[in-house]
Amino acid sequence: MIKILVVEDEPGIAFGIENDLLAEGYDVTVATDGNEAVRRARAETFDLILLDVMLPHKDGFEVCRELRNGGLTTPIVMLTAKTGEFDKVMGLDLGADDYVTKPFSARELRARIRTALRHQPGGASVSPDLQRQLIVASDVQRRLFPQLRPPVSILDYAGFCQPALAMSGDYYDFLDLSPGQLGLLLVDVSGKGIPAALLMASVHGAMRTHAPQFGSRCGELLVQLNTLLYPVGLLPKLPALQTAIQLVRGDRLVIFTDGVTEARNEQGEEFGAARLIA
Repeated sequence: MIKILVVEDEPGIAFGIENDLLAEGYDVTVATDGNEAVRRARAETFDLILLDVMLPHKDGFEVCRELRNGGLTTPIVMLTAKTGEFDKVMGLDLGADDYVTKPFSARELRARIRTALRHQPGGASVSPDLQRQLIVASDVQRRLFPQLRPPVSILDYAGFCQPALAMSGDYYDFLDLSPGQLGLLLVDVSGKGIPAALLMASVHGAMRTHAPQFGSRCGELLVQLNTLLYPVGLLPKLPALQTAIQLVRGDRLVIFTDGVTEARNEQGEEFGAARLIA
């Protein structure tokens, strides 16, 4: 599992970053001042360090300088509320790999982390035992995807999932609701790896069991699913939202998760929605 050290003295920001990264499948450790950051970075092995600039006892620039002078090569992404070019350049000159300016979105931070990890020599390490678990779990996940497509005379359809890691929580299914009625299900489970796939398996079982009872009442079905699975991974409350679109002959409908549009190439460029529909 990828280990990340988050160095942030603001409790609210630290809590938000930690929860988001845990949901993404990372192993997260939080340090709240510069001295603790140096101590933990030297004593433990991390795949990446998120380092705030404004810290008690020792600021992020000094922490970065001290770690690099000590030979630490772990990727460092600076978190800073300072927008001046001098501060950004200073962090990069001291050995930081990237920086994110506050306030930042969780989506941007996750993308910066993925980019920094990809550029790490050798990539992030995975233990042999965890690698075996991922291979087995990935095989189980593949078996949950639909093997057959219920026939619908007026519709040609297909589904495809390409995990970013060995496995993911993105999931699709084809539900044979009744003669002439088809359910197309797409789920984007928060997180990556085994925890997300386990939640996805729960969604699979619940949907297959309850979908025929609800038919086209998709919103009510999601409310029922949320009630069954909360607090495992859904929301405390979920409204029965539902909308409809009219398709005519020749139309194409593309349903996708943001994992597609947020995928980045080696240059860090997002795939984006424009390429998807091109």
